[in-house]
This record gives sequence, C-alpha cells and structure tokens, in this order.
Amino acid sequence: MTLQELRYFCVTAEVLHSTRAANLLYISQPSLSYALSKLEKELGMPLFEKQGKKVTLTRYGKEFLPYAKRALNEISEGLERLNEMKLPAAGIISLGYIYSVSFTVLPEFVNKFYQHQGDEQTAFRFRQGMAGELLEQLLSGNLDLLIAGKPEIDAIDYLPIFSQDQFLVVPANHRLAGFSSVSLSDISGENFVSISHDTITYHQLETKFKKAEITPNTVFEADEYSSIAASVSTGAGVAIMPRLPILDSFNVRLIPFTDPSMAREICLLRNSSNEMSPAMQRIWEFAKQTSSAFSNSR
Repeated sequence: MTLQELRYFCVTAEVLHSTRAANLLYISQPSLSYALSKLEKELGMPLFEKQGKKVTLTRYGKEFLPYAKRALNEISEGLERLNEMKLPAAGIISLGYIYSVSFTVLPEFVNKFYQHQGDEQTAFRFRQGMAGELLEQLLSGNLDLLIAGKPEIDAIDYLPIFSQDQFLVVPANHRLAGFSSVSLSDISGENFVSISHDTITYHQLETKFKKAEITPNTVFEADEYSSIAASVSTGAGVAIMPRLPILDSFNVRLIPFTDPSMAREICLLRNSSNEMSPAMQRIWEFAKQTSSAFSNSR
C-alpha cells in the first residue's frame, strides 16, 4: 500500500462522501474509487459500504482508521524533523488541534499569524487528535502548543482565540427541526448522542446540563463528529456540536441556541512549566492580541 492510498482512505473516512473527499483531495472521483478499491483488495476486506455518493465505514474500516492516521502522522513528523535539521534556525512548532477546529479556526489562526509576522520563518508540525490524548502530549512535552477548549488543569496556560458556536443537531423529521432556536430545556427527555467523555467538550456540556438541571439520556458516545452526525440522521437521538462540513453529508438540521453561553471558547494552550522557545513566544504574543480582540467582542 502507498501513503497516498492511506491519505485517500483517511480523508474519505472523515467526510464520508466520495465526491466531497475527491474535491478535498483535488482528484477525480474515479481515481479516488480506484485507489480505495486497490487498498481494500490488498487488505483483503472492505473498508467502506457505499450508498450512492455517501459512504460509511465498515467495522474493518473503523478498526483500521486510527492506525492509518498514526502512520501518516509519523511520516509527517519524520519529514518535519528532517526539515528542522536542515533549517535549525527556522523554528518549528508542534501544534496540536482538535478535529472541530481544523476547517476554520486552525487555518485562520495560522494565516493571521503569518500575516502578523510578515514572513513564514516559523513552521508548524500539525497533529490532530482527541483532546484528552493531545493534552497528555502537551503535558509530556511532545506538543509545544495546542488549540482546543479550555481545560481545568492548573499546569496549562491558555489564551482564548475564538468563540465557536454550538448547535443542536436533530434528524430532518424531528419535532424540533422547524424551530428557529432552542434552549437546553427543549431537549429534556430526548435521547442524546454525545461526544466521548474523554474530551473537554464533554465536560463543558456536562457542566451546562447540570446548571440547567437536566440529565441527558445518553444512548451513544462517539470519538468523532462524523459518527455522531450519522447516528443523529438515523434517528438515534439529538446532539450538540459545532457547524462542520461533515454535516452537509447527512439529513439533519442545525438549530442555534438562544443562550449565547452555549458557545465555547477555543483557546491556545501551553504547558506552563516548559520554557518557551523564541518561535513559541512569537506565537504566544500574537495570540495575546487575538485574545484581547476576542474578549472585547464578547
């Protein structure tokens, strides 16, 4: 198998839509289908089940996905390390991020940082993952910085850089589907599809539910929002999540909350016990300015 095939597999597994995956990869849909078919043939088992242009992961695909992601991350880190050895003065930052910020927050933050610097002397080694595992890497020193929700950990310094709206996601035929806005009380008694408890978002939502004196009837937990959206579309329950491109692939409705506090702060995090390199200091100082603008807009 090739790295290209693994990358095609991971992107398709993220968006669960062959046309959208092909567009993101800048290839034709037949080329994508051929590459995935070749990979499945080599593995000897199906990775996807097709329903028109939509696809779902088989149990083999779900099992293989984390290993494929890990392999691509390892290769990426190896290449970045070689670049670092070649250009030691450039300043390479290991920046982790959670999936829900990868489409808007991350590219906007990095692009604005480069504009602010006036050049691109600082390079990034990106690593996507679950908030819990990324926090462990930040605390162990394997990550320099992390873009995620605000954790309740004393050893972590944070700067808010973005306010991310959360929406109620319901099946298209749900009783709330036609509502222009909702409150938490509107979903009392509904089956709830939740993000994994090993995330900052889970604990933040748990706090909001307790404050509203609501006990959600959680019927399913998932590590990724694509699985949550798929479950909601089948009528398993409702969910709370940010607006992501993956939602366009499912027959669901997004409804904003009336309470603005349902939005969550996305922060730049660092291990307060580690000394910052010059490159980290440049990013942190930039984030302070972003944080000030964020605070003034609240």
